[in-house]
Amino acid sequence: MALVTGHRLFEVKFPSLRRGKMNDNLGTMVMSRSNLARLPGGADFVWHCLPPRGRSGGILLGINADSFKLSLIVEGEFFVKFHLSNKSDNFKWILMAVYGPAQDDFKTAFLAELVRTCQNNFLPTIIGGDFNIMRSRKEKNNNKFSDRWPFLFNAVIDSFDLREIDLTGRQFTWANFLPVPTYKKLDRVLMTTEGVSDHTPLLLDTNSPAYHGKPKQFKFELSWFSREDFYDKVAEIWNKPIRGNNSVQRWNHKLGAVRRFLRGWANHTNRVYKQKKTDLQAEINELDIAAESRDLTDLEREHLGHAQDQLASLLREEEIKYYQRAKVKDVLLGDNNTRYFQLIANGKHRKKRIYSLDHEDGKIEGQENLKGYITKFYKELFGEPDESLLTLNEEEIDDIQRVSVTENALLTGIFTEDEIKEAVFQMEHNEAPGSDGFPAEFYQKFWDVIKGDLLCMDLPLFSLNFGVITLIPKVQEANVIQKFRPICLLNVSFKIFTKVATIRLNRIADKVVSPTQTAFMRGRNILEGVVILHETIHEMHRKRLNGVILKIDFEKAYDKVKRPFLFQTLRMKGFSSKWISWVKSFIMGGSVAVNVNDDVGKFFQTKKGLRQGDPLSPLLFNIVADMLAILINRAKEHGQVSGVVPHLIDGGLSILQYADDTIIFMENDLEKARNMKLLLCAFEQVSGLKINFHKSEILCFGNARDSLESYLELFGCKQGDFPIKYLGMPIHFKKLRNSDWNIVEERVQKRLASWKGKHLSIGGRLRH
Repeated sequence: MALVTGHRLFEVKFPSLRRGKMNDNLGTMVMSRSNLARLPGGADFVWHCLPPRGRSGGILLGINADSFKLSLIVEGEFFVKFHLSNKSDNFKWILMAVYGPAQDDFKTAFLAELVRTCQNNFLPTIIGGDFNIMRSRKEKNNNKFSDRWPFLFNAVIDSFDLREIDLTGRQFTWANFLPVPTYKKLDRVLMTTEGVSDHTPLLLDTNSPAYHGKPKQFKFELSWFSREDFYDKVAEIWNKPIRGNNSVQRWNHKLGAVRRFLRGWANHTNRVYKQKKTDLQAEINELDIAAESRDLTDLEREHLGHAQDQLASLLREEEIKYYQRAKVKDVLLGDNNTRYFQLIANGKHRKKRIYSLDHEDGKIEGQENLKGYITKFYKELFGEPDESLLTLNEEEIDDIQRVSVTENALLTGIFTEDEIKEAVFQMEHNEAPGSDGFPAEFYQKFWDVIKGDLLCMDLPLFSLNFGVITLIPKVQEANVIQKFRPICLLNVSFKIFTKVATIRLNRIADKVVSPTQTAFMRGRNILEGVVILHETIHEMHRKRLNGVILKIDFEKAYDKVKRPFLFQTLRMKGFSSKWISWVKSFIMGGSVAVNVNDDVGKFFQTKKGLRQGDPLSPLLFNIVADMLAILINRAKEHGQVSGVVPHLIDGGLSILQYADDTIIFMENDLEKARNMKLLLCAFEQVSGLKINFHKSEILCFGNARDSLESYLELFGCKQGDFPIKYLGMPIHFKKLRNSDWNIVEERVQKRLASWKGKHLSIGGRLRH
């Protein structure tokens, strides 16, 4: 049983009002019934007040008497607690409102009281309010952070297996009124995991308009594999003769026929299985009750065992359903704790839902407004690129490693059955499908049935090349469109062929991409760049060398790539016209639409960018970004720029890349730094990769510190601090302090949250 199931809390049911600073009248907490009745739904509410201490603190908590029955009120120094039961189903639970002290002198008493009252909570509980304590450094907008109180607060949360309900639309909840304000997240809602619905996530935002959505798109359920005769029924539908003008059209018709069959079949069998589950549970319960008063007959024991086996099979289907929605692999690895996956699945669903977005013209709310705004944003983002007056000289290729004739032949040969099968079975399990709804598992399970039609398909694959953009928040409480990452979910039937192309390209990528690029390259490791940066910084500090480090921030790098520049780069690296035409068909031939809260908008064509979600995109981006390394090396050869630590690396180290994470190293020379700035601006123009100089960072070593202001002004950057964060790791020329590892510790702590362990089996805990 959950706190709320089957309905939404869009109307106010239990307001909790806290006053940070009260006027003299409110300070006395003299609140008349007429004043309370003016609050939303106030006439139907039961209220309780906790008086303030001086001019701050104080809680007013109320519940709607039409919906809830109040059986007990408990009052503490920092909280008010209601023992409630739902009038609809008599479900009992606890609602707590807290107001934590702002002064450190009282925080120990507050946390101690919170522990004591949680120890006495034997019912599902919601705890909300102003705790006046942050949980991590991400909950503050500057670096002035002490982990003393967050450490103790998180310990309390973990000890009682509490789970925080993420805010939507806001990152911080408090600000001061200084010229440069400090923002913090001090308000939050916590709940015991017993209070999280198995079916519908609890929605606490009372101001969000309800969205009931359109009919759900078809999505293949992995649990169907366990049903009797499923394989034979699908194979029968697939093998029926179907007309079509070409192999791709016939493929689409067959997928459509299977999809139509599965929709009707699933609706029918789901009802049958639901009734069967109810009947089996009743039979088992009846026999269990009988066994308490007498010995079961041999026939009854046999019947009980058979019913239990059948029920276990049905419950296994439910586990697989939640596994599919949770996007974790523990069910297939043996952890069948359904509750854990229900919590994960509901949490992911809640975090992806967008209720509102901030815009320069105000707040955007309502499903149709959000869908229109987001679709327009991405149409413009992926629209025609700005025309550039600069271009590369394609005849200047002496310093570029080029693809050989033999390698081009291997790249553009006919796709073989072994290659396609390898691509199909290399695909990750439980990945979100494209617009057709069929995941990789369908292709793997039915390989022998579908492979003939798959092998018959010819390039180009325009009618398979459809993608649905799903928005993944980059940060908690993402409230502007720029804080979402657009992941393009492509049809698996299309990804199979780009996967084969990726496997082929990977075999020669080491030759055409500089060794300073370590992302997505076979034989290269993410830690290589981290180690090189650490050793370079350590060497410069130890030998007191002069130098400048520029940490570059690219804006939406994948989305900004100019495709003509990509094709030009491919030509300069020696790729054949046939391969380039394949790449063009892969990235230019399709259409995309944006999924906003499970509502997919209209499809449109893209004019620039590489789709995040296409297996080929990472390597193509590396080829584009590698041109920056080539241009810097050319400038070094002409004496226009210089790198650092030339005694360790011939010519000096000038650039490190991990996809778009880029570090530039420069000798302490302002004139050469100007050349580097000019080179970066030129690369920005030709490639489309816009550099956010205002988000980039400068760090100086040795005598370069004397010119720090000049470098900051030249690049328009901010001054960086040590430890520098690179690829999620803190890097310093000194020994790292314990506090420098806080960011890593917070990630591990989040991964090991106690509420997860509570709902995992022993084996699942070991894997996590």
